[in-house]
Amino acid sequence: MAEDGDAGRTTHQRAASSPFRPDLFAGRTVAVTGGSSGIGLAIAQAFHAHGAEVHLLARDPARLAAAAATMPGSRTHAVDVRDPDRLEAAAAAVGPTDALVNAAAGNFPIPFDAMSRNAWQAVVSIVLDGTANACRAFRPRLRPGSTVTNIVAGYAWTGAPGVAHSGAAKAGVLNLTRSLAVEWAPVRVNAVSPGPIDGTEGMKRLADDLGLRAGIEAAVPLGRLGHAPEVAFACLYLASPAASYVTGACLVVDGGMDAMGPFGPLLGRLPATR
Repeated sequence: MAEDGDAGRTTHQRAASSPFRPDLFAGRTVAVTGGSSGIGLAIAQAFHAHGAEVHLLARDPARLAAAAATMPGSRTHAVDVRDPDRLEAAAAAVGPTDALVNAAAGNFPIPFDAMSRNAWQAVVSIVLDGTANACRAFRPRLRPGSTVTNIVAGYAWTGAPGVAHSGAAKAGVLNLTRSLAVEWAPVRVNAVSPGPIDGTEGMKRLADDLGLRAGIEAAVPLGRLGHAPEVAFACLYLASPAASYVTGACLVVDGGMDAMGPFGPLLGRLPATR
């Protein structure tokens, strides 16, 4: 898939296929939690391809090393976002920061009635507490004009049946995003909400392991799954001067799924003429 192929591409190749100029973030320091895999890795690679000094924060040292190998000069910090003390130490090691992207996530489908307290806490502690911990740790290091971008999901403002723990956590992150946009101004704080993104672990389970790929693609108005670099470009935009008056916003990158509403699926059943 596109994300897997992109992981092995060179910095020059990634920059060449981008709509942004290659030196957009030259001289800027960017920290990405969850930056060793999936969407977080694509975001880190995009910033690196556009000149940023990139710091990857994630739990698994082996994954961090593999991710860093695709971005010469990037730096790694083996840290769990659920651990405020270690996260504070990592933020201190990063130093003055121009952009923070909170992409660390955890999720697994399970009905609420079958969900243990530990299962609930496992997701909420990574997604909501982890985002708050990272924001708190990096706050003193954010330079003037810096940005924070939090990765959420479309079910943050709908229901999240089957993933209530993730839905509640993402809703909390979205509210935190809007709250900090006001409290921290002129630091700009925004969110990005990806739709179904091909190549991610969650989509592999749904699309491939459960055989739902065709049905998911058919549910997207643009007729396909998204690609991780498309989410990364949204993050680049929000961290760039082009979004200098954008804060407290949530940029949806989902191929039109959020716009479907309750009647979107019925469109094909409407008469062609009246």
